[in-house]
Amino acid sequence: MAFGKSDQWTKEAADHLNCSIMTLPFIYLCIPIGANPRHNELWDPVVRKCERKLSTWKQRCLSFGGRVILIQSTLSSIPIYFLSFFRLPSKTAAKLIKIQRRFLWGGGSDQRKIAWVKWESVCLPKEKGGLGIKDVRTFNKALLGKWRWDMFHHNKELWARILESKYGGWRSLLEGKRGTNESLWWQDLMTVLQENQLNNALETGSTWKVGSGDKIKFWEDCWSSNGLALMLKYPRLYQISRQQHTLIQQVGSFSETKWEWKFAWRRSLFDNEVDSAVEFMQEISQVEVQQQAPDLWVWKHEPNGHYSTRSVYNLLQGDSEDENQDGALHDLWMLKIPAKVSFFAWRLIRDRLPTKANLRRRQVELEDSMCPFCRNKEEDASHIFFDCRATQPLWWESQSWVQTLGVHSIIPRQHFMQHVNGRPGTKTYNRWKSWWIALTWSIWQQRNMVIFRNEPFNGAKLLEGALFLLWTWLRAKEKDFSIHFNQWSSNLIDVFCN
Repeated sequence: MAFGKSDQWTKEAADHLNCSIMTLPFIYLCIPIGANPRHNELWDPVVRKCERKLSTWKQRCLSFGGRVILIQSTLSSIPIYFLSFFRLPSKTAAKLIKIQRRFLWGGGSDQRKIAWVKWESVCLPKEKGGLGIKDVRTFNKALLGKWRWDMFHHNKELWARILESKYGGWRSLLEGKRGTNESLWWQDLMTVLQENQLNNALETGSTWKVGSGDKIKFWEDCWSSNGLALMLKYPRLYQISRQQHTLIQQVGSFSETKWEWKFAWRRSLFDNEVDSAVEFMQEISQVEVQQQAPDLWVWKHEPNGHYSTRSVYNLLQGDSEDENQDGALHDLWMLKIPAKVSFFAWRLIRDRLPTKANLRRRQVELEDSMCPFCRNKEEDASHIFFDCRATQPLWWESQSWVQTLGVHSIIPRQHFMQHVNGRPGTKTYNRWKSWWIALTWSIWQQRNMVIFRNEPFNGAKLLEGALFLLWTWLRAKEKDFSIHFNQWSSNLIDVFCN
C-alpha cells in the first residue's frame, strides 16, 4: 500500500521489494485499519463472539446467579478492545444489550420470555438496586475517556505527537469543533468527550497539579485551590486582563529560582475592584510554580491518582437513580449466601417474581390464579410468603426463637427491612437476615412443587428444610463453624441471639 502514488508505481515497488500489495481496510493488532467504525458490520465479529459466549445451552445449564456472573465476565473480556478504541454505534449497542437481556431472563432467538426488571435498573450498582452488570454504552464512554488522559500525560510519545500535530491534541478533544477534515475516529472521540455527562465527570474527578505551567491556561483551567476557574471566580479582573487565553508560564517568569507574577491590565483598577484583586493575589500566591516539573492531572477517585475506567464508570452510573434505594438491597448483598439465592431475594424484594398476580398483570393467560396453598386468595408475593394461613405460622414460629412479638408488613421489601435482630453488621444480624432468605426460598420451592408436581403442602418439612439450608450456608461461609446440624437446630435461641 502506498499513499499518494500511482498503481503502476506501487506495483513496481512491490515487485522490487518482493512483497504483496495490501488494500484498505486491513487488520492490524485486531483493529480494522481504514474501516468505517460507524458501520455495524465492523462490529459483527464482536456480536458473534458474545452470542457464542452467551448461548442458549449455557443459559439452560446455569442459575440466574451464574448467568449474571457470565454476563459480567463476557463484557469485561470480549468487546473491551474494540470499546476502548471505537465509539459504539447505537444499533450494535442494542444488539449486545438484547443478547445479554435474553441470556439473563431466558428464551432464544425464536422464543421470548418476560424481562422482569428494566435493563437500566439491572445495570445499576448493587447498592442502588441493580445487579452491577455493566451498561455497555456507559462502559464505552469510560474507556474512551482515557484517550484524553493518556494524550496529556504521554505527550512526548510518537502517537501523541502525531495526534497533536494533526488534530491539536488533548485540548482539541474538548474545545475543537467537529468538521469534515478529521478522521471519523477523531470525530467520534470528540463527540463522546464533549458530551456533558462524561465531560462533567472528567472535570470534577480530576484536579491540576501545577508544575512549570506550560500546559495550564491561567484564567480558564480549574487549577486553583478551590477547583474553580479564575475567570469565573474573578470575572471583573478577567475582563480587564490582557492575558486572557495565556498559559501560567506566560503570566510570569523566574527571577533566579523564584517565580514572579507579571500581569498586564487594560486599565487601572477601580476602588470597588481592589478587594477582589487582593483576594486574587492571595489565592495565586499559594501556588508554587516549579521550573522543571511537568504539569499533571491527578485523578481524585484513585489512591495512586491515575485515571481508572472503573471509577469513571461508577461516576457516570452515579447519576442514575432507582426507586429502590432504602437500604434493603444494601443488606442483601452483604450476606454470604449463594448467588442464585441472592438473585431470587433481589427479585422478591422488588416484587418481580413470576407469581400469578404478576403474570396476569403482564397479560399471561392463566387457568387458575388462586394461591396453591390455601386456595382462598389470588397468589401474589405478599400473600403467599407472609399472609397465607399456610405460611404465616412459619414466621410466628421463627419469631418465638428470638422472643419477639409484633406485626410485620406483608410487603416483601418492608418485611425484609423489619426482620431485624441485633446490630447491623454483626453475626446475629446477618444470620437473621439470611434466615429470612432461606425461608422465603424454601416457600417458593414448595410452591413450585405443589403447582408443577402436585405435591401436598408440608409446613414442618418446609421449616426443617429451610433450617438445613441456612446451616449449610453458615458451615460454608462462617469461619470456625463446625456444629452438627442436630445440635445446631435444637438450640436456635443461641443461634440467633448469641
